[in-house]
Amino acid sequence: CFFVSLLNLPWHLPSSNLVFPPAFLLPKIINHFHVLRFCSFTGKQKYQVSRYHFKKRAYFYPKSVSHFLEMGSAIKHFMELVEQAGTVFEVANTIRGLIENHWEFPKGIDQNVNNLKRKRDQLNGQKEDIESRIKSELRPRKKVKKEVDLWIENVKRINGEIPNLESKVRGSSFFSRGFLVKNVRKKEEEVEELLEKGRFSDDLVVNDLSWIGQVLPTPSLVVETVKRKKNEIMQHFRNDEVQKIGVYGMPGVGKTSAVTLVNNELLKGEIEFKIIVWVTVGRKCSVIELQNKIAKAMNVSISEDEDETLRAGMLSEILSEKGRFVLILDDVWERFSFEKVGIPESSKGKLVLTSRSLDVCRRMDCQVVKMEPLSNEDAWTLFSDKVGQNLMTSADLLPIAKSIVERCAGLPLVIVIVASSMRGEDNLPIWRNALAELNRKISEYYRC
Repeated sequence: CFFVSLLNLPWHLPSSNLVFPPAFLLPKIINHFHVLRFCSFTGKQKYQVSRYHFKKRAYFYPKSVSHFLEMGSAIKHFMELVEQAGTVFEVANTIRGLIENHWEFPKGIDQNVNNLKRKRDQLNGQKEDIESRIKSELRPRKKVKKEVDLWIENVKRINGEIPNLESKVRGSSFFSRGFLVKNVRKKEEEVEELLEKGRFSDDLVVNDLSWIGQVLPTPSLVVETVKRKKNEIMQHFRNDEVQKIGVYGMPGVGKTSAVTLVNNELLKGEIEFKIIVWVTVGRKCSVIELQNKIAKAMNVSISEDEDETLRAGMLSEILSEKGRFVLILDDVWERFSFEKVGIPESSKGKLVLTSRSLDVCRRMDCQVVKMEPLSNEDAWTLFSDKVGQNLMTSADLLPIAKSIVERCAGLPLVIVIVASSMRGEDNLPIWRNALAELNRKISEYYRC
């Protein structure tokens, strides 16, 4: 009865006032006590053991010093057990918290996955529509809005995540599925958010301020001969081994017209270049003047310092930072050093120049393209278009007109000038005077 009652009492040691349940270490401790007393809280009155005093404090006194040391060892062992038990309880509480925060009853999770897949398919349909709109809106000097790009990237990302989540759900046990319920719900909310954000009402593209280039007016003297030369130049653009292209030919033969067509073709974006710069050089153009013209065409400024080398370094750095570039130099009369001007010779850039001189093109190490005069057929077609087809039905004017075209020597510029001056004119003497004046000017040209 004494020992059974003892199991229901808290123990207290006078020296430490420690309380511990006796069920663990009772056999080890009880033998080391000589006197067992149950006292009231005042410490004066003694009681016998009874169930009435189970809530009283029990004070134990050791029989000897050795017993006291053994009792201390037993208490230490017990405290270690208590500490271990506390650790177990902490782990248990942590596990319980994880389950409470992350586990849900997985009823209907298969249906949730099916709903998620259905909304994903709807999102992909929306993505296809957005991409079609981008194709229709994207033009030279335009770029896709950043928010649209990010939206498309998020759709691609979620398309990769949903199959992985579905695979986890299908392959998990009932208990494991409980941890995936919130993941499925969260992914479904994310898809719904993307569906809402994907309702773009405004344009999907904006102006690309970093892009440089200008569409030029289409030349009025474009005929098949000029178009063929344009195509030949474009083939060199597609060849990565060609960095410099030189177009040469006599004045008025159509060099500038062909290169203008090239400029406009490049702006369509078939071959990707970040900037396309057009500069008219002219007969007398110093290095500093050329540097200024190139910088102005790119809307940048370089140092006004007269040191050409410093200016060349700045210009070269600007062109290199722009990425892939095209520099078109029209009407070059003399050879110049790319290094002195500041034009980087690298795989990132393409240089096109037009010149009357084959020697200039060769000395600047260009891939040469020769502009040939128009064929008789092209020359007559161009003249008829400019003067007016109705005039060419006159039997009296037709022989004179053919003589004028012949004297133009296949030069598009001369043909256009003469035909434009005679447009709508049906007076035969005026046509004869025009032919005579043309012959006189040609004779003067050759005498010079």
